[in-house]
Amino acid sequence: MNLMIETVTPPNSGTFRLELQLSADILVPADTARRQVSTFVGLEIADLLHGERPDLVWQEQGVSWRVPVVLSSRSLGRVGVVGAIDVDVKTGELHINDEILHTIEDNAQRLAAGAAL
Repeated sequence: MNLMIETVTPPNSGTFRLELQLSADILVPADTARRQVSTFVGLEIADLLHGERPDLVWQEQGVSWRVPVVLSSRSLGRVGVVGAIDVDVKTGELHINDEILHTIEDNAQRLAAGAAL
């Protein structure tokens, strides 16, 4: 698992120093977040989509699991990542909006067409 911090923008060059002391109550395990995303995208978008191993993301609005959404097929296996959905580590709420759904759908269609699923 990786930790991404989205509230910090490093300089383009020169010395960068960051001292962190972060604390978060993770009540929703990473695997639960992955399963939630897999269920959602499989039922709401396409059955060839599923979630993969998430990264922990620290954002201004809180801490989330960022679950990559992947297109796969039986014949080709894993085709590629088509987007990501954030899941709140405390509540398990999926952070989804129309733009995220549109991006996932468009990317999945493009990858599927290119892979001739």
